[in-house]
Amino acid sequence: MTTTASFASESRPSTGKPSTSQSNVSFGQGSNSVPLPPPTLTQTIASGSVHNPHTVYQHIQDTSAKRISMLDFLRKAHDGRVYWYNTMLFSKADLAKMPYFEMRKLARRATNYLLLGLSLPSILDLNASNPLEYLRALNALLAEFESYQQIHSPEGATSSSLSRARIPQMFKRATHAGAKGRRTSSAADIGLPMSSSDPADLKSMANGAASGGASTSSFPISEQELLPGEEYTHLLTPSLPFDPDFFETYTTLCDVLIDCYTRIMNLVPTPSTCVPGVGEIFTKADTRLKKVIVSGVIKEFEDACRSGVKAEMAG
Repeated sequence: MTTTASFASESRPSTGKPSTSQSNVSFGQGSNSVPLPPPTLTQTIASGSVHNPHTVYQHIQDTSAKRISMLDFLRKAHDGRVYWYNTMLFSKADLAKMPYFEMRKLARRATNYLLLGLSLPSILDLNASNPLEYLRALNALLAEFESYQQIHSPEGATSSSLSRARIPQMFKRATHAGAKGRRTSSAADIGLPMSSSDPADLKSMANGAASGGASTSSFPISEQELLPGEEYTHLLTPSLPFDPDFFETYTTLCDVLIDCYTRIMNLVPTPSTCVPGVGEIFTKADTRLKKVIVSGVIKEFEDACRSGVKAEMAG
């Protein structure tokens, strides 16, 4: 953050004669206008105007290393293992008191993060040799996830995945799964061990349910039910039987994202691998990830830390 702010604050050197754009800006304001700052390196690479492989390579390596460090720091901060920039230590009990960590919102955020975490491994496996294709797929996935979050926002009116409104849907799916009526349903049909507690029986039951396919699932549709016309190519949106734990989900997602950036650094080991388009698509994907994962969390911690410091100073 410091590097970006200081880089963006550098002013363009004066040439003694204002350019056309500067003349338009200062029109009607006298001679007190301030020249516009030059674009940052990230903005320049994102526009595709930088073709120097050495510059693109260094940018990718430096940015990936910073993201890995930041994701690791956020993971430890959520676990209560590090002080927030040497100011305050937040335990999970402290985080639960923050307005941003309301249980209703956490359930939705955890579900969204889980869907992204489930979708990332396929990007890692299917595009493991070509950096350009890998970055394109990653950028497409993050764009779909950003769209999904806008539709299924954690700030919206949501409820638990086993809420009263969705209980009838659960029984409808169980009824439609078979041609016969309710009387023929058994414990195995709904996945509940009624007469046996043997771990071997439970394991075989779970394997049978996994091999039965989505048509025989008795899980509720839950909030992953997509709206009409809402389709995704890279983002997986399976139905979940319950709301995942937010802290475990976020920590695991940070691990997967660290693997993603590590893979990027391995796919671009030398400047010669920075073919045209790699730097541009990397910057777009990194900007999306920073927006949907990093920036919001940092703001929440900074607000809570600022409030905590003011409370301690006030005594």
